[in-house]
Amino acid sequence: MGALIISGIVLTTLLLSLMLSKKSKLEADRFLIFYLLFSLTSQVYFYLNSLDLFRHSVWLLLTKSTYLLHAPVFFLYIYALTKGRPLSRKKVLWIFTPFLGYVLMFLYYYFIGFEGRHISAETGWLYIDHELSIPWAIFVVLFLLIEPFFMVWFYILLRDYSKRTHDNVSSVEHINLRWLNVLFYIWVLPAAVLIPLSILSIGSDRMPVQHLETAIALANLAFIFVMGYFGFKQTAVFSNLEWKTPDHVKKTGAYERSGLTPEQAATYHQKLLQLMTKSKPYLNGELSARDLARELDISINHLSEILSKRQNQNFFDFVNSYRVAEVKQKMHDPAFRQLTLLGIAFECGFNSKTSFNTIFKKFTGQTPSQYYKSVSS
Repeated sequence: MGALIISGIVLTTLLLSLMLSKKSKLEADRFLIFYLLFSLTSQVYFYLNSLDLFRHSVWLLLTKSTYLLHAPVFFLYIYALTKGRPLSRKKVLWIFTPFLGYVLMFLYYYFIGFEGRHISAETGWLYIDHELSIPWAIFVVLFLLIEPFFMVWFYILLRDYSKRTHDNVSSVEHINLRWLNVLFYIWVLPAAVLIPLSILSIGSDRMPVQHLETAIALANLAFIFVMGYFGFKQTAVFSNLEWKTPDHVKKTGAYERSGLTPEQAATYHQKLLQLMTKSKPYLNGELSARDLARELDISINHLSEILSKRQNQNFFDFVNSYRVAEVKQKMHDPAFRQLTLLGIAFECGFNSKTSFNTIFKKFTGQTPSQYYKSVSS
């Protein structure tokens, strides 16, 4: 197992070096650096522990409390990445409460509760007078509670992140949402196995601690690789998305939540459709909701409300529906016959072959080549 842990240390060190050398750091990058530092420290300890340097020490119980830090520290990174801002200080303190409480409890037991009693830490578990210690039992309960809690919170963030992405950008070539889903499953699936195995290993030999630690090391190695590699390439998506609402907009009627009256919504809707037809802003492959809202002199929230209520679409689908229509029009136009399908796609605002094929099939039920053959025959 030593070689496996060393591989994790080397990989984490490499990813940490890459993140530190990154010139334009996002707010989330700072949390990723913090997580990688924490992970590196944990792995170094894990390696020293595999050499039996701490296996019989009572302080082993305290060092194992770092498992309670994994989910909160990782969550700080995901929150900053998907929200575009760090978690508030009060909430940060709150999510670290289990770890802080456990440390205080251990110190109390170590300096007061353990006095004059036989203490041992065989096979990684703490025993007091040959019985499993209450602090360790509490640690297991905290671990079982904190991991699922943050998994659910992570899932909610992912769902919200995906929705806001499609409400605010028209192209996701540089915004890899899929890797966050991979990261979620590479966290959840091993935990679903390792947590029950951890329970079985307490105070028994049904699951040897060495095997459990090997499984944890493997899961950690995969997790660090996915998060570090894809996290390094992640592009900022949301930064101060809320654009100031014009003073002339009042909060009345059915659009009270967004600040638009039905009459204003209808007016802006017509203005939006005229803009899309005459100016064709969708030909800009990097068009965002912010750009379109500024053209209309309304806020992003108002634009999103209009698209949702008047078009029954999010921003992503709305813009790309125009791009697909433009592609279809050019496919019928002999003047564009000299261009390849990808060339036509680029002319119409698409930024990559993959997104073009995916979006075109979504709106037409056919691939671009299938549709082109049908109109050419």
